[in-house]
Amino acid sequence: MLELFIELTNQIFWDGYARQLASSDPALFQLEFNEFLNTYQYENG
Repeated sequence: MLELFIELTNQIFWDGYARQLASSDPALFQLEFNEFLNTYQYENG
């Protein structure tokens, strides 16, 4: 799921967005990743 999240954010923002966010603001990265997981699980659960 992490790789899907990274690929999606690369397409929405720019290449490397998720990795840059993870290093600059880990809490925000986790928040966005959790929202992604919750949305994916809700729609496909």
